Amino acid sequence: MTQTFKLKRGEILFEKDKIYISDKAKSDKYFRLSTSLFLLVFGIINIRKFYREGDHFFYSFWLILVILTILTIAFTLSRSTKGLILLDEVKSIKVNKRFDNCFLDIRLKNNRLRRVTQIEDYLKLEEYIETYFDGFNGKLNL
Repeated sequence: MTQTFKLKRGEILFEKDKIYISDKAKSDKYFRLSTSLFLLVFGIINIRKFYREGDHFFYSFWLILVILTILTIAFTLSRSTKGLILLDEVKSIKVNKRFDNCFLDIRLKNNRLRRVTQIEDYLKLEEYIETYFDGFNGKLNL
C-alpha cells in the first residue's frame, strides 16, 4: 500500500518496504553547519583577543558561546538526511508536535535521527503511523 503525505517543501511516500522523503534537509543541514563553523571561528578569534586583553567577562561569554556552538555542530552531525529509508533500517517512527510545529521522527538502527518537518496534514500522518507502525518491528502492518 502506497501512501503519500505532503510537506510544505516536499513529500513523504510510504511504500511496502521503503520510505521516500523529498525535502530540503541536506541544504538545511549544510547551511546550519556552515553558519556554526563561521561562528566557531569568530568565537575562537574573540576568545584569544579577550584572553590577551584580560577582559574576563567577554572571555567567559565567548567561551560559553563556542561550547554551545560545538554542541550544535555535534547535534547537527548526528542527524540523518537520507531520502530513501528501508524499513529494515528503522528502529522507531513517531509523530511529534511542539507548539505549532509538527514533525516526523524516524529513529534509525544506527541511532541517527531523520526528522521531517513542516507536515501539512499531520493528523492523517499520525493516524497512518498509529495504524501501520504501532509496535514497529521492522515490517509494515498491512
